[in-house]
Amino acid sequence: MSAPREDSRAAVAAELLKWIGQHDPDGSGWFLDEGAPAVSEQVPAPPAEAAAPAAGTAAPTAPATPGKSPEPAAPAAPAAPATPVTAPADDDPFAAECAAFADRALKAIADRRAEQKTMCDLGLADADATGALSGPAPDDPVAALDALRAEVLPCTACGLHATRTNTVFGAGSPRADLMIIGEAPGRDEDLQGEPFVGRSGQLLTKILAAIGLAREEVYIGNILKCRPPDNRDPLPPEVLACEPHLRRQLAIIRPRVICCLGRVAAQTLLRTSTSLSRMRGDVHFYQDIPVMVTYHPAYLLRNPAAKRDTWNDVRKLRALMDKLIS
Repeated sequence: MSAPREDSRAAVAAELLKWIGQHDPDGSGWFLDEGAPAVSEQVPAPPAEAAAPAAGTAAPTAPATPGKSPEPAAPAAPAAPATPVTAPADDDPFAAECAAFADRALKAIADRRAEQKTMCDLGLADADATGALSGPAPDDPVAALDALRAEVLPCTACGLHATRTNTVFGAGSPRADLMIIGEAPGRDEDLQGEPFVGRSGQLLTKILAAIGLAREEVYIGNILKCRPPDNRDPLPPEVLACEPHLRRQLAIIRPRVICCLGRVAAQTLLRTSTSLSRMRGDVHFYQDIPVMVTYHPAYLLRNPAAKRDTWNDVRKLRALMDKLIS
């Protein structure tokens, strides 16, 4: 077989595998994989398919999805690199929407904290009653989390301890600005004792990278520390037994923002029956910490059409984080 023909077949195979990865219903190839901003960048780029090429201009070829590329006998032609993004594009209307959302959220946060302070000053409620995290932050959050972990791992406060393989305490930076909360460990998490390590965890890693965050920079946990049988929803007695652990984690980490993944996590944390669709796109509060809500990665694996909404949600989340940190 001649080298040019072999090169051509390898290039076609690479493009086919890339297409399969992008359209795979299991969600393993998310649209943010192509042209996603580097982890070090502070402002996310718009998704690759959002921008149409100018008339008469060929659309750039993005690199194949990580983990999907074959090993051809000869390398295919190099793909055009993604253009680095350091500021919102002038022609990106959603960037302005994100900025406006962050401004509204900051006002809501200030209003809530002022109201809490007034109530406490007037003796109408104490810090716990108004939802504020009471007490000073620990001097050494690493040691404080380690001590809490040692206490929680052997927990037998609810019946889930009888069926678990491992207690899934949580993982990430003890000084994280963002804490991500899901509902409960799944099968892979139960086996490994770490949160979000299965297929949904891999997708979560891609989502974080797309807004300039590495998993090591955030803290990831769940409402429950033990896996419910058959991945059913948490039961009220289980939440009652496990939520104090989560509250103590929050008191140690003191994140600037919480992101709830999925209906169960959001409804449980916020003590509401409001639907996920109505909670999305707004700022809520747990204790005195602002909370945003989006779809669980496991839902995105089953419903890829919701990825666009998730991309919009996390862009707003990043805009709010940048405002709070600056």
